Amino acid sequence: MRRVLVADDDANVLDAYRRVLDGLTAGAGSVTSELDALSDELFGEFIVDVRDALLSDVVYCRQGEQAVRAVEEARQCGRPFAIVFLDMRMPPGIDGLETARRIRRIDPDTNIVIVTGYSDHKPAEIAAAVGRPERLFYLLKPFDGGELQQLATALATRWSADIGIAAELAGRVAELEAMNAKLTASEARAQAAARTDALTGLPNRTGFSEHFQARARSGGMGGEAFAVLYLDLDRFKDVNDSLGHEAGDALICEFARRLQATAGVDGYAARLGGDEFAVLSTDLARAVDLGERLIEACSTAYSLGETMVQTSVSVGVASAGPGQPDLVEAMRRADIALYAAKAAGRGVVCAFDPAMERDVLGAQRLSRDLALAIESDELAMHYQPLVCADGLPINGVEALLRWHHPVRGWISPLDVIEVAEKSDLIHKLGDWVFRRAFTDSRQWPDLVTAVNLSPVQFRSPTFLDRLARIVAETGADPAMFELEVTETVLITDLGEAARKLARLKEIGFRVSLDDFGSGHAGFGYLNQMPFDKLKIDRSFIENLRVKAGAEGVIHSIVGLAQALGLSITAEGVESTEQHLFLKQAGCMQMQGFLFHRPMPADALAALRNSLRLLQESA
Repeated sequence: MRRVLVADDDANVLDAYRRVLDGLTAGAGSVTSELDALSDELFGEFIVDVRDALLSDVVYCRQGEQAVRAVEEARQCGRPFAIVFLDMRMPPGIDGLETARRIRRIDPDTNIVIVTGYSDHKPAEIAAAVGRPERLFYLLKPFDGGELQQLATALATRWSADIGIAAELAGRVAELEAMNAKLTASEARAQAAARTDALTGLPNRTGFSEHFQARARSGGMGGEAFAVLYLDLDRFKDVNDSLGHEAGDALICEFARRLQATAGVDGYAARLGGDEFAVLSTDLARAVDLGERLIEACSTAYSLGETMVQTSVSVGVASAGPGQPDLVEAMRRADIALYAAKAAGRGVVCAFDPAMERDVLGAQRLSRDLALAIESDELAMHYQPLVCADGLPINGVEALLRWHHPVRGWISPLDVIEVAEKSDLIHKLGDWVFRRAFTDSRQWPDLVTAVNLSPVQFRSPTFLDRLARIVAETGADPAMFELEVTETVLITDLGEAARKLARLKEIGFRVSLDDFGSGHAGFGYLNQMPFDKLKIDRSFIENLRVKAGAEGVIHSIVGLAQALGLSITAEGVESTEQHLFLKQAGCMQMQGFLFHRPMPADALAALRNSLRLLQESA
C-alpha cells in the first residue's frame, strides 16, 4: 500500500499534483517502461510487479499542521505514507521546514520531498534540521509533470522494497530469537544435569558445593558452625565384581534413598562420585549422632534382585567454626577422618583429629619421592588413541602421565597430581610432561596430541613463559597440540582465565574443555572462552545403560557444541552399545578401552604402522 501526502497552500499547484498523481493511483493504468528505467537508474534494480509501482491513494492538504496530523493518523491506523510532498512556504501556519521536522519525528521511514522555487534554506541546512538525508529529496517549482511522475514512481517503488527488506529482517530476527530460546533451554537442562547425579538423583559434588556457597552468601553459614560428614560404602567393589555393575548401581540407588531419608531436615545429602557421599549439617552438636543413625539405617540388608547383600558404611566427620566457613578444608579433614574410620574396622564414625594427618597416605614421603622421580626422569608418558565415530582411523592421541614407584608400584595419576599440587611440584612436573609429549609426538607428526593442564599449573603467573620456552627448545608445532583444561580453572578468576586461553590460542595451541558437565561451566563461560572442543565427562557415558535421562543430557551437550561450532569428544567409551549411541547422537570423536588402552610412545607408533600395513594390504 503506497500512499502519498501533498501539502501546498496554492490551489493551482494542488490541481497540478492531481493531474499527475491521480494517474498513478490504482486502476489508472500501468507505469511506463521509461519510468521503470529511471527508477532503476536512481535507486538500483528491484524486481517489482508493474502494478506494485502504482499508488493506492493520494491525500491533499493546504497547511503544515494538517499534514502533520495526517501523518500521525496514518501511522496510528497502520497506513503510513510512502511519500510526502511539502511546499516550503504555507502561510499563515508553519513552513515546510518545520512541517518536515515534525513529520520526521512521527515517521522516520517516509520519503520527504521538499518542493520550492525559493532558496530560503540550503539543502545541507534542511538535511541537518530534518534528519535521515537518505530519505530527503528536492523538487524545484515550477515542476514538469513528467518529472513529478518519475520521482513519485521511483520513490514509491523504493519504499516498497525497503518495507519488504525490513519484514524479511524481522523474520530472521524472530528465527534467531527462537534459536536462542532453544539454546537457553538446552543450557538450562545441561546445567541442571551438571549439578545432579544422573544415577541417584542426589546433588553431585558441584550441587553440594553450590548449596554450601549459597548458604554462606545468605548468612546461613557465616554465623554458625557446621559439620561435613563424608561417607563411603564399605567393600562396594566386591559387590560390583561379584554381582556386576547393574547390581552395584542398584545398591548405590538404594543407599542414596536411605541416606536422604535419614538425613531429612538435619542435613543436605549429595553423591560425590562412585560410592562416596557427603552430608552437610549445621547441627554441629549432633553431627556424630547423625553419622551413627546413617550407619544404622544403611546397615540393613539390601535386596538386589534375587540376592540379599549385607554391607556397611564408614563415616568421617569434620567441623568448622563460624565466621569464615571453608568447605574445601572441612571436606579435606572429613576425608582424612573417613580413612581413619575404615582403618578402625569400617562401619564406624570417626571425628577428625589433627593427629590423623600424620598417617594419611604418607603424603610428605610421597612428595619427596615424586621430586626425585622428576629429577631422575623416572616418570613415563603413555598415549591413548582417539578415533573417529566409526572406530577407525586413529585421529588424535591424549598424553597420560604414569609413575611406577619403586616400593608402592603404580601410583594413580590423580594421586600424583594431588601430591604435586600440594607440594608445589606441579610446575616442574608440568614442564616435564610438556617436554616429553613434544618429543614423543615427533613419531606421529600428523596427529594432534592432547595434554592435560592442572588448575594450579594453569594459574601460575610464569606458566605461559615457561611453555613458550619449552616450545622453542623442542621445536614443537603448537598447532598440533590441544591443551585440556577443566571447569575448575574458570571459576577462580574468569577474566584471567580468558586472557590466558586467548594467549594460548595466539601461540597456536588448540584448547578444549575437559570433563564438561562435571562442574560449573555454563553457556556464559562457553561464550567467553575461546574453546575449540568439548569433552563429555565420562560419568554421562557410564550412565547410558543405567539411567534414561543420560541419553537426553548427551544429546543436549552435543547440540550445544554444534550450535557453538565446537568439536566434541566422548571419553570413557567401553562398550559397543555406548559407541553406537554416541555415533548416532552426532559425537564425531571418541576414546576409551573399547578402542585402545593407553600405551607407550613406541607401542603407539608400532600400532599405527600395523594399521597402515593392514590398510594397504586390504
